[in-house]
Amino acid sequence: MDDMSLISSYAEAQSLLARVEERRRLSPIRLPLGIRSRVAERHALARLDNLPLQDEDIRVDGRGAVRTSDFDLSHGRRAIGTPINLETITSDSAGLLDWLGIRPDRGILPMQVWQRPLADMIEAVTAWQRDIAVLSPSPPLLHSAHMAHLWRHHAPVGRGDLVYSLLIGDRWGPGRWDGSAGGLIALGLERSSAPWRRAQGKAMEQIWLSAIITGAQAHLDLEVRLRGYAARASQFINARRRPGRLKEVLALAMAHPRISSGSVAKSLDLSVAGAIKLLSIATDAGLLIERSGQASYRSYAIPVAAPSEAPSRTRADPFEVASFWSDEDDGDLAPIPI
Repeated sequence: MDDMSLISSYAEAQSLLARVEERRRLSPIRLPLGIRSRVAERHALARLDNLPLQDEDIRVDGRGAVRTSDFDLSHGRRAIGTPINLETITSDSAGLLDWLGIRPDRGILPMQVWQRPLADMIEAVTAWQRDIAVLSPSPPLLHSAHMAHLWRHHAPVGRGDLVYSLLIGDRWGPGRWDGSAGGLIALGLERSSAPWRRAQGKAMEQIWLSAIITGAQAHLDLEVRLRGYAARASQFINARRRPGRLKEVLALAMAHPRISSGSVAKSLDLSVAGAIKLLSIATDAGLLIERSGQASYRSYAIPVAAPSEAPSRTRADPFEVASFWSDEDDGDLAPIPI
């Protein structure tokens, strides 16, 4: 792997991260884009942890914050989307463990959860911090790869260290841009066929940069697909003589992995019968897909594939900015509590 190839990959990764940050700030569908990007990253981390999530485990509040249910047993779930100071990563071992969600429970012995004693974990993290302090200086995206590699080598926690290493590396690298909640690299690595867990040196750096490129491109592709869906939905709504509150229903569906008649009725202050009618209209038009259940227990989703379900594409963006869906028009796309 020559240096020019590495420099080219680094420039591409940094450029794509800046593009993701710009789309998260200026896209007319930035609210659902941010939510669905965070959901995709949570799914990617959970799959790499061999504890995959279901759509029913995802919770989205009225502010667009993404959380998971109590049935989520994946490691590092509390750290996803939670800020941490870079100095804490390099110098505060207890603070770093707390950010990762590793807290002592006095009612449970370490051997009951196959976890090392907290004092041993702090000592191991401190040893890791000493090792990363003597790493050769390098740009953040490359430095983060070596930090993650050393974390897996030390394995301070004993379980979940693979996910913890990706969370730390993501925060040190892509997390400096407003485009990753902690799982962008995981999103790229799960698409990679390279032996990234055993790679070292220049090969590891190239795989790491390729994962950043793939993860960032996945978010950009998602933005294009969401805008394409929004354009099609706006055409359908504008063609109806009496669209009613169909736009609000579709806005709600864009911002959540799944919706139901109950959640629509609660969010929009409608009757369940009225919500079912609006969902039926959208389903008949192909703007929603019924996923499961019967009658009032049915769940619906928009026909837009998540980043992990769709192949990466590099062709030019075919959609113009859809001002119809901009939340600067009339406030219709403000976060809707459920």
